[in-house]
Amino acid sequence: MAVIVVVDADERHRRLLVRQLQAHEYVVEEASSSLDALRKVYALHPDAVILDAHLPGMDGQDLTRVLRAISEDVAILVLAREGDPSEAVRMLDVGADDYLVYPFSSSEIIARVRAAIRRAGRQSQAGEDRLVIRTGDITIDREARLVSKAGDPVQLTPTEYRLLETLALRVGKVVPHRLLLSSVWGDEFVDDTHYLRIYVGYLRRKLEDDPSQPRYLLNEWGTGYRMAAVPPVDAEAAPAVEDAPVEPVSLAERQRRLA
Repeated sequence: MAVIVVVDADERHRRLLVRQLQAHEYVVEEASSSLDALRKVYALHPDAVILDAHLPGMDGQDLTRVLRAISEDVAILVLAREGDPSEAVRMLDVGADDYLVYPFSSSEIIARVRAAIRRAGRQSQAGEDRLVIRTGDITIDREARLVSKAGDPVQLTPTEYRLLETLALRVGKVVPHRLLLSSVWGDEFVDDTHYLRIYVGYLRRKLEDDPSQPRYLLNEWGTGYRMAAVPPVDAEAAPAVEDAPVEPVSLAERQRRLA
């Protein structure tokens, strides 16, 4: 399920586009400014960004240039109120994948989004074709549906496994609450974030060395959860326990990780 950020200062246009995309099962995040859009893109690593050509402050052309510098993979679609061939050329030159002029039908924008994401190859790159996923000393064998930690099997319930797999497919990236809830429990549960808190807690107790200071399953406040990309454990290269530096963790950081 692809994640899309919609950037438009006009709330009416933005909400209409969000509804159209959500009706086709995309997970959508909204941004009303270029700065807000950049924050969402840095946090979520979305599959696509749909932006208005004439944003206040940093305009659509500058935002497109910055987005393309951030990521070569993200699909960028630019929407314009009036057709301007020279503007379309400029947008495409700085990195946009498509340029679309209002008015357009719901079926057309969905088809353009789908084609842009397909061209960018984001869905396969998100890890959906990987059968074995590793982070630190955790291994997830998707073909056998087996999870192990430091070589020892970890028994998970079907719901716990679905949640872990959804996070692991985007390891190192934030997975929005709505995407996790939709993927694990279904679209009718996308607002029930308490399920996530409960089941992330179950997973932490089974996978973390210290569930009170999680290393793998991290909370991104107000956005979603992230499975950390942890380097493989190398016992021979690791320093002795007594020599290992202890990094202090603030109370605020502990609360953020556990939330």
